[in-house]
Amino acid sequence: MSGMSFVSIVLSAVLALAGSPAAQRSGDAEFARGHWDAALTAYAAQLARAPHDPDALRGLGTIYLYRNDLRRARTYLTEAARLNPDDMMTQSRLRALTEREPSAQNFRITMPSDPVRIPFVATDPLPLVRAKIDGKDALLVLDTGGGAVDLTVAGAKRLGVASHVAGIGIFAGGKKAEMRSGRIDRIDVAGLTVRGIPCMVTPEPLKLAGRDVDGSIGTIFLRHFLSTIDYPHGALILRRASDSAAFERTAAANGSAVVPMWLVSDHFIFAPARVNDAADALFSIDTGGEGIGVQLSTEEIAAAKVSLEGARTGSFAGGGGAVRTQSFTVPSVSIGSFTERNVPGLYFPDANQFQIFPFQVGGLLSHEFFRHTELSFDFEAMKLVVTTPTTGP
Repeated sequence: MSGMSFVSIVLSAVLALAGSPAAQRSGDAEFARGHWDAALTAYAAQLARAPHDPDALRGLGTIYLYRNDLRRARTYLTEAARLNPDDMMTQSRLRALTEREPSAQNFRITMPSDPVRIPFVATDPLPLVRAKIDGKDALLVLDTGGGAVDLTVAGAKRLGVASHVAGIGIFAGGKKAEMRSGRIDRIDVAGLTVRGIPCMVTPEPLKLAGRDVDGSIGTIFLRHFLSTIDYPHGALILRRASDSAAFERTAAANGSAVVPMWLVSDHFIFAPARVNDAADALFSIDTGGEGIGVQLSTEEIAAAKVSLEGARTGSFAGGGGAVRTQSFTVPSVSIGSFTERNVPGLYFPDANQFQIFPFQVGGLLSHEFFRHTELSFDFEAMKLVVTTPTTGP
């Protein structure tokens, strides 16, 4: 695309935004606060003033990447890289974009019905499902904090999945541990077959509900579908992504809580939520926290006026080892129109796994917060939908 044609496209897209109050503020500052709609407006205004500003182009491309609008993300990030080829941040986000594009996904899906309903073996302390991995029986936990399919060392060995060292992972409390990666040829569950699945091998053993668990199913797997974790009825429901428009109409008619969601890197889901009377903040949607309703960052503890006086001290066995915790009850946590009272809260006083993100994070929402809802992830509309038994069909 030539520079002039690119400028014309950009100007037509951003001039209407340039006069808003948010346009007078720095896009980078709004981005760092997690105010991405305001950041989008500010970056657009920057670009209207300086159409060849690589930082504004990178900012717009990043937000569209988080929105899963891969076409627009590629347009802006490619132009940013052309203007500033040495910018490592732009190159990193281009790599994340490339890995997320359909051409890079080797998943081959055979879906016998729509929807596919996968019953839980157990719902507590976390949802468990049975599957076959490369023809062998496996027990997996649903964990949107994970990638495609993560296996324990013991699970990978038993299932015959080879792996190699792939780097260092950051776990609860900021702890680090070596990660290994491999590939699963085939997973079969409730008639659904998926082939060519990347997997990570995590260092810690996993035992839930008195059962040895082989690993987890995470966001990279779930985002190939319109996915619903139906806690009240004990099932994972997978619909075709093309069902999005009809699903969203039904959710609106039923009065479900519907909020925007963003996909960061390859598997981190974020959505706006609020604690007590604090303003909305970005929260990671990580359903794999046993006994956890909400985990709070230091900044959110202060913003929501959460008192740690009388908090119970303990430890949490994360992927990087045990970390010190403080647990307490949070009076109110809300996501959109859905509010849960007296939510089990957790705080890691010594470290913070959210430091890996280039924006402010309020914390994460997990199992105990969503336990009585149907939690749906619509990656076409980029909406998170929370349905309660009183609002659902």
